[in-house]
Amino acid sequence: MRSRRRWTRPAAAVAALVLVLILPLLAGCGGSGQQDPLTAVTETSTAFLNALGEQDVEVLRSFMSQSYLGASEIPDPITVDSLVAALGYVNSYSFIPEEDVAVEGGRALVTMDLELAGQGVSEQTLVLTLEDEAWKVDAFTAMDWSSKPVEKREGEEVEVEQALRDFLVACVDGDTSYIFEHLSKDYKERHHLEVPWTSAEFSGIFGTARSFDFNAEEIEIDDDRSDIDVTVEFGTRGNLESETTRVGLVLEDGDWLIDTFPFFIY
Repeated sequence: MRSRRRWTRPAAAVAALVLVLILPLLAGCGGSGQQDPLTAVTETSTAFLNALGEQDVEVLRSFMSQSYLGASEIPDPITVDSLVAALGYVNSYSFIPEEDVAVEGGRALVTMDLELAGQGVSEQTLVLTLEDEAWKVDAFTAMDWSSKPVEKREGEEVEVEQALRDFLVACVDGDTSYIFEHLSKDYKERHHLEVPWTSAEFSGIFGTARSFDFNAEEIEIDDDRSDIDVTVEFGTRGNLESETTRVGLVLEDGDWLIDTFPFFIY
């Protein structure tokens, strides 16, 4: 199964996917020996946020202070479901260390723009504290650990939801090989597709997307076909445009594949 959040982080910025997501990674540079507080806080914050975006639940607890773990009753182990319930899916984040990081003694605040799937961009604050000479996350305004995971759903609706979500993630990431493999045979024939698009070709038919959203409860299934309204947000920060259209999937050889995708403009 494809990861729900696969993102790129260019070496020059602290940023995520989507997200195609060509967002800057404004991270501090690492180094050996004693680090200045700004660099240390920046590196810890970046590693923590990357782990959130990649849903690396095995290492998340290592970034958290003992007081945060106890006060928030964070589960042990942290599961992907509990992380999604507490936070959602991280599309991207960005902050400028020299402007958005404040360090005072053994405490630091990092102010950032955080984009969560289906929730847009909001300003959030990450609090860090010194614990045994290491910076640890002591609070994060975007996370609510009192939220519990939703009950697992079963059936074709869940399969369609996952197939569609994975395809949209691939579109945001510009993963043309995955996209090609998950288009129906009829779609490929209609549009005379014999090989995956190049990155330049795909940019021309899809553009640059930042995020997507759809209501899984509105998935309609009729025999071997499913349809659902999907919203994709295109553009760059400060110049965004949302488009909603009907996407269709068909069941072929046990897999749900995209058969109608009006976001692709030829």
